[in-house]
Amino acid sequence: MVVRPGPITGIGDGNDPATYGFDLDCMRISGIVAGGMGRDGLHAVDNPETVAGTQVATINEEHRGKLLVGSDRVIGVIIKGEARAYPLRLMRWHEVVNDDLGGESIVVTYSGLSDASAVWRRPVIAGQPLSFAVSGLLSNSNTLIYDRARPEGEPSLWSQLGGHAVAGQLACSEAHLQGLPFDLTLWSDWFEQHPDTDVMAPLPELKRLYKRDPYHSYFGSQVLHFPVDPMPPADGLDPKESVVIVENGSQRKVFAVSSLAADAGVPQGSVDVTIANLPLRIHFTTLPATARVEALDDSDQIPVMRIAFWFAWHAQFPNDPLATP
Repeated sequence: MVVRPGPITGIGDGNDPATYGFDLDCMRISGIVAGGMGRDGLHAVDNPETVAGTQVATINEEHRGKLLVGSDRVIGVIIKGEARAYPLRLMRWHEVVNDDLGGESIVVTYSGLSDASAVWRRPVIAGQPLSFAVSGLLSNSNTLIYDRARPEGEPSLWSQLGGHAVAGQLACSEAHLQGLPFDLTLWSDWFEQHPDTDVMAPLPELKRLYKRDPYHSYFGSQVLHFPVDPMPPADGLDPKESVVIVENGSQRKVFAVSSLAADAGVPQGSVDVTIANLPLRIHFTTLPATARVEALDDSDQIPVMRIAFWFAWHAQFPNDPLATP
């Protein structure tokens, strides 16, 4: 069974969503379930400490337990020339990082149960950017995050992958987060392309925890531990195959990483696609699943990417077909 550690605090009993203290009005989804831990059972990070990418090799040599190795996946973000990497080996124990990069307030998110990565701009309300945390609740085996420290009203629940408010006051107004470009890539590739990057540093008190991978056996099976509805067609793509969702303006396409590999004829490479008349190149690896989207012209349009297990995207957006590269 997947381990989702975290205290069962006074807010949320681990079983009944009604005990978590969230406003469940204006529900835009069904099937919210408790994930076995209380609210804030995973510790969201605010403005993390960082280390220079050039220091990672030295840190690896000097400390027991490595910070990063070349084959580790990272969420890489660049804003106004500032590059930062968020290692998944840390993100799986936090899932939410509120940060400021290049003068922008962002939230970097990861849901281990759906292997879903997404980066969002934090909206400003009453002059302050929202900050987000882990609710302890799930929908279709995907993390629900919540906004905290709002000046008015109870916190609302948000889809980590969809970026829309799903319950509470902001769901009533159909609020959406704005997606930001990022790469989900190997540390070796990110550092080669961005040698001036810095890296989210681990919290010293969680050093032992970071060494564990609670999703290793889960990723290697087709078992789901929480309900998902609707499931993808049984005669189609395996539910836990990774898909890359690329948006340009109002148009988006969903590509299975396996179909990108089949089109390229290699397990690691690139494929050219066009979305809303914008030529793009998707760079990918299959094991582990990574993706980077590159615009091939001088347009100011910046494509936004997300990546997740197929079941997680299909459950939230069942009308999105799989595209052919």
